[in-house]
Amino acid sequence: MNALFAGSFHPPTKGHLDIITRSAKLYDKVYVAIMYNAEKQYTMSVEQRTDMLKKITSGLENVQIVSDTGLTSEFAKKLGCGVLVRGIRNSSDYQYEAPIAIANKEVFGLETVFLSCMPEHMWISSTIVNDLVHHGADISKLVPEEIIEDILRVHERTSKGV
Repeated sequence: MNALFAGSFHPPTKGHLDIITRSAKLYDKVYVAIMYNAEKQYTMSVEQRTDMLKKITSGLENVQIVSDTGLTSEFAKKLGCGVLVRGIRNSSDYQYEAPIAIANKEVFGLETVFLSCMPEHMWISSTIVNDLVHHGADISKLVPEEIIEDILRVHERTSKGV
């Protein structure tokens, strides 16, 4: 069975990588989908996030990085996925995700599998990473080492208006 793990990955974090790695052990193929969220402000392009995700998942043979601007469930069906994977950090994440999971089952026939984040990643979010980068703090505990320089480079360009 194929699975889709969707998010904005702005930027990818150690928590994201953990969910991707664990999903890759459970499913034949895992599509990691960079989706557009109208409620978010993006400083990194889809291409930049795709490159970062490819870099950190290069050792996972059954993981493919994709992107789309439509409904996640429709994209999952188009890719032949039978399940959506969602990472859950806390009860607020669950309260947000549970009704969406029910809607995806009722409307699209897609199951949602919730994977609990490992305790060491429960506090990590892309928002925290971006805030720390903005203030010049160390992000090495939050993001994979392979993409730290990429994140800092993108932030430097954006802060200079490039």
